[in-house]
Amino acid sequence: METGTSILDELRGMAVFATVVRSGSFAAAARTLALTRAVVSHHVRTLEARLGVPLAQRSTRSFSLTPAGEAFRVHCERLVDEAVDGIRGMELLRAEPRGEVRLTCSHHFGTQRILPALVEFRRRYPAVRLQVAMSDSTVDLVQQGVELAVRAGPLPDSDLHARKLVEESTMLCAAPAYLRRYRAPASVAELEQHRWVVYPPSQRSVTVRTGEQSVEVAVRGDIVTDSAASRLAFVLAGEGIARLPEYDAAGPLAAGHLVRVLPEAQTAALNIFLVHTRRIGPSARLLRDFLLDTARDEEW
Repeated sequence: METGTSILDELRGMAVFATVVRSGSFAAAARTLALTRAVVSHHVRTLEARLGVPLAQRSTRSFSLTPAGEAFRVHCERLVDEAVDGIRGMELLRAEPRGEVRLTCSHHFGTQRILPALVEFRRRYPAVRLQVAMSDSTVDLVQQGVELAVRAGPLPDSDLHARKLVEESTMLCAAPAYLRRYRAPASVAELEQHRWVVYPPSQRSVTVRTGEQSVEVAVRGDIVTDSAASRLAFVLAGEGIARLPEYDAAGPLAAGHLVRVLPEAQTAALNIFLVHTRRIGPSARLLRDFLLDTARDEEW
């Protein structure tokens, strides 16, 4: 196995050899690279020794490629061209960000918070293309080739990096129509006797805190949904009680379409995270930082 040092030496030799070929002589290459002619010759000789074949025939006045050198120069020139293109690409990205980012988020939170931010991001960085997958299902980022995901926590342990986007307070709510049909609970203990709109389908209980006491309340109901938007619609229709984040509840509460159930009771905050793999591209990093700044500045 080659060491990192030998690989670097070979790459350096290939770059020098490509410059010699394009410059037409060792002396011209030395001027281009700001090296002495002796150093340029040393790199080419070392490369020839490593390959076991001569690459060039040279004298004080002439320079020509051997058949092996003619074949090898294609790879060396391609190496230099790829490096130059990469550097120029990064310079262009810094001057005017461009590229493509694939992002996934839930329908409901995405529509309310993420999509308006993405519109503003596009206004600021019009050369960055976005692919936005709206789904309430958990997407495998690596398998699906997605760079950023917006997910509600707590998150399972994984190799993914997670940055908290927002912490949203939650509350128990029901529609006035529901509370007219079923007497409003007077205590936490009575919550288990009520109908719930169950979201997500895996939900079995909700932790309710009053004062210093926390109670795990069993959740049961005739409506089970995998959509946060559907949960809100069913609650507004009087189908049951639900734990709602403030961004869902604030408007309907102010309009009188919802009522807080046990206002003195507290439920856990909903933490929303921005998740990505360990290595993401510059455009994805730009979008990640933009969303984090937007969430902080606008106090989502």
